[in-house]
Amino acid sequence: MTKQVSLQWQLALTRESNDAAALFSRGLDAVRTMRHDYADAVAVMSLLALGAEKMLKLTIGLAGRDQGTGWPSKDYMRWEIGHRVLKADRTARPLLDTHPGNVPGLLADLKRQVNADPVLPAVLDALDKFGDAGRFYYLDVLASATQLQDAPQTLWTNMTTAIAKADPGLLADLASAERYEHGRQRLNNTVAEALNGWWDLYVAAWRTGVIGDGAKRFAREITLQKSTP
Repeated sequence: MTKQVSLQWQLALTRESNDAAALFSRGLDAVRTMRHDYADAVAVMSLLALGAEKMLKLTIGLAGRDQGTGWPSKDYMRWEIGHRVLKADRTARPLLDTHPGNVPGLLADLKRQVNADPVLPAVLDALDKFGDAGRFYYLDVLASATQLQDAPQTLWTNMTTAIAKADPGLLADLASAERYEHGRQRLNNTVAEALNGWWDLYVAAWRTGVIGDGAKRFAREITLQKSTP
């Protein structure tokens, strides 16, 4: 790799990492301030799904370079992974076992927390379905195309309803006019915290060399941006 090509590659990786972190950070901010699923679902899912897709594909690519197979081709990323967040996560998560990294205890704790989170699978599944077919749901309706997925608002509402039903206290708050705002904030925070913990696992993997030394240099770029009041 020539010096010029190397610089271009590093710039592209920096830009893509920055974009992934910015999108996901804005998505988490939006989740925390949601008031109504129907009005906010598409904006929230667009930010989260695209940010997650970028981060996961970067993780897969960096691991490939570390293992000597090179960065996956555009066709692989487009057709094998596509816009499916859950599929990308299932491809990327096992790569976090490639090396022990320089803080193996930290990674082990984070993995246990993420694997035990009861909310995360439902959220990733909703983002996966949105990325795969839900992004252009109503454009497809206008084109008289057969719909294979639910509308984005339904995807998000089904997910939040399942979370609420698993927590009787939360469900009671959401059903109460006096407690609704409190319940809504609890629900929002539950979703945001699950996603935040999942993302932090990948950041820690980059930072500690779990997917190779190359990722260490760019871990700062993938770190989520803190919201400002």
